[in-house]
Amino acid sequence: MAKTQSTPVEKAARLLDLVPFISTHQGIALSELAEEFNLSENELLSDLNTLWMCGLPGYTPLELIDLEFESGYVSIRNAEVLQRVRLLTKQELVIILLGLDILRSSLDSERTDLQDAISGLTRKIKEIIGNIATASPIVDSTHRAIITQAIGSRMDLIVKYHSAIRDTVTERVITPLELSLDHGFEILNAYCQSAEGFRTFRLDNMRSVELAGSSVSVPEQGEITDYQWQLLIKSRFRTSSERFRSIYKARESTEGEQVSVNSFSQDWLLRNAMSTLASVEVQTPLSARTLIAQKCQQSLELYESWSFPK
Repeated sequence: MAKTQSTPVEKAARLLDLVPFISTHQGIALSELAEEFNLSENELLSDLNTLWMCGLPGYTPLELIDLEFESGYVSIRNAEVLQRVRLLTKQELVIILLGLDILRSSLDSERTDLQDAISGLTRKIKEIIGNIATASPIVDSTHRAIITQAIGSRMDLIVKYHSAIRDTVTERVITPLELSLDHGFEILNAYCQSAEGFRTFRLDNMRSVELAGSSVSVPEQGEITDYQWQLLIKSRFRTSSERFRSIYKARESTEGEQVSVNSFSQDWLLRNAMSTLASVEVQTPLSARTLIAQKCQQSLELYESWSFPK
């Protein structure tokens, strides 16, 4: 099967990889080297002939790389300037850093030798790229264990929960019903005694979880209040759809698209509608349009009444 011709960028990167590889595999057969780099022998010979012209400035036989491959076996000399392994890209280093964080969290705490080795390697990578990425569990495993215990023993929970809608932390007494996944997030379906209604709680937004007394009786789930809004998405179709957890369909037309969204929280719908930078228009219900107009007017009044220091 014919191999795809390499681009100039791919060939340059491969030449930088060939030198250190040959330096540590002196006398390797041409066929074996071609297989290692997934090349035809003709393309490999072209690369080796190109390497003849590489070396230090001056470019006399004393400074150029010295290659031997006429016999079918490849050896290299005078390649100290290029014999180091090609440096990883910043993106590759970030991926390795994230992998090391995940690996560290999965190790037994008694394996201090591995923990120290990972810490040393992580420190060296961060010296190169800075402390720009870490990986840690988004859900406290202790919280999950307590919730599972409460569901099994039919006990209530006292939770301190951060509401992303209102940006506040409140303490609530809830009756846990079941754990599930929603768009990749672990959520707890529960009856909130404070709100006197069924709610969903993201586990990564829980600040603390503790067992309370035995569960109280909860009403039928048919009593949930559900708000339904009709939207017209006029631009930024993908981000606007995902904001309201509506299924996005690839499209070429720039015409507006009508979608129906619903939630038990009118605050959530309101906040999302106001944060779409006018890419979404709420069509119905009319009470929602009035509410948005009032909230926008209040925001404008805050800007107008703000006294800036001179």
